[in-house]
Amino acid sequence: MHWRTVSEFKHEGRTMLVKRLGADEGPQFVLVHGIGVGTSYYHRLARALARTGGVHVVELPGMGRAPRPESPMSIGEFADILSTYLIDADVADPVLVGHSMGTQIVVEASLQHPDLFRRLVLMGTVVDPRERSAVRQGLRLLQDCLFFETPPSNVAVLSDYLRTGVRWYAATLPAMLSYRTEDAVRRVTAETVVVRGERDPISRRWWAERLAEAIPAARFVEVPRKGHVVMYTATDEVVDAIVGLAKVREPGLEPR
Repeated sequence: MHWRTVSEFKHEGRTMLVKRLGADEGPQFVLVHGIGVGTSYYHRLARALARTGGVHVVELPGMGRAPRPESPMSIGEFADILSTYLIDADVADPVLVGHSMGTQIVVEASLQHPDLFRRLVLMGTVVDPRERSAVRQGLRLLQDCLFFETPPSNVAVLSDYLRTGVRWYAATLPAMLSYRTEDAVRRVTAETVVVRGERDPISRRWWAERLAEAIPAARFVEVPRKGHVVMYTATDEVVDAIVGLAKVREPGLEPR
């Protein structure tokens, strides 16, 4: 895949990679990956969204090919570097799209700057409070890879896991497990779409629906027969949900 630009963004001694695709005009989509991965599993989604507007795909500090910071980062610190980049780059009214741990980061960014980040897409949300342990999450990830993903989606995920490394994944995991998404979303005012694959064992239906119900301006989308990496295996369906949100104008989605 040929990115329009690839750049480093430095903030408080940490470095985030930013890959750009599409135009400066029109809707701007910001894709934030989950724990241990990078941009690889977003390639299909980025290409599709670039037909509508501009795409900013970030690689968080220590993940994928991004340089490793001196110490593990909290969800708040990940959200801060993301927010600072978007403010410095003057990315106006973006749609923040998070997957897995990335959902926690975009939620936190919207709480830090509610007037700037008013549209969220949460895909494969974590962490299910009934399974808030490293062992449970590892087993669910294995289940997803073995039974609900395709070989290409597994290659995209595992290639970035290898780049990140087991030690840094393990060092970051406590931040993901300790962040209580179920509490954070109750303060979200952004217009939101919660997306899950029907067969996703990590973000189960009851959990995704609970989060959608907690956000006043949110709707729930479930993609049939897909697993956790739904934006890779069902790109068209996910694009429809994201672009639909991008076209929302005030007062926005009707509360449920």
